[in-house]
Amino acid sequence: MTPGLVFVTSLRHPQNSTDYTTVENMLAASLASWLRQTSPRFAIIVVGNRRPPLPDDSRVEFVQVGFPPPSETRGPRTGIAAVLRDKGTKLAIGLGRARELGASHVMFADADDFVSRRLAVFVDEHPDAPGWTITDGWRINLERRTMRPETGTFQITCGSSHIVRTDLLPPTPDGVGATQEQLYAAMGTKLERWIGSHMHLHDDLPLETLPFPGAMYRVGTGESHSGNAMAGRGRPIPRGIAEEFGVPATPRTPWAQARAALPSSRAIRERLLRSR
Repeated sequence: MTPGLVFVTSLRHPQNSTDYTTVENMLAASLASWLRQTSPRFAIIVVGNRRPPLPDDSRVEFVQVGFPPPSETRGPRTGIAAVLRDKGTKLAIGLGRARELGASHVMFADADDFVSRRLAVFVDEHPDAPGWTITDGWRINLERRTMRPETGTFQITCGSSHIVRTDLLPPTPDGVGATQEQLYAAMGTKLERWIGSHMHLHDDLPLETLPFPGAMYRVGTGESHSGNAMAGRGRPIPRGIAEEFGVPATPRTPWAQARAALPSSRAIRERLLRSR
């Protein structure tokens, strides 16, 4: 079956991680979310230096690359230039594979985020559309079982925020075996501007706004490039949203509900420091 939508994600180089087992565990949770699509016409492509544990599902494919570490820095904060190069070239490899599969649309998704199970069927219903920007979504902290809405600006903070028709993206003539130098030669500045970064696609391409919250931005893990946190008070995760995104709902105990709604200890400490 030819997929309409292909989710493409990349894994950082193992050197640029605090705990690579945590990176792989977060990917596993995200894959479980993405695999819940209500349409069967989708696939998932994971690109990385080392094969992670993957579900036994024919819709999930791993493409291995031999790209060098983008930075000598050990840990996830490698700097924007290193992120754009490493993430951009790996996603470009995944884009090439999505084209080989015949996908009409691709979604570049961060390996620790969650998506609505309605995305693939929505693409099925609009096969000729240029694509969509997810402007409304959620921030989620799974440790605290808390979330908060991010309305109107989700695409500014989260990399899992665009679905694009594949013919609108730069060509990938050298296939999945392309080197980083070949990818830059073929795609030019668009490799970093459109693929390595999520900041410009909505302005540069004729994308519409997705008419429902489409993704969850996972924060508070210690393994993200940005280091972003909840950035405000959260709320308990209700069962309906948990079902749509494939995440655990907040238990209905008073302690769990309070922990989800109240500021974290980190946020309280930071507020106290600012008030001095």
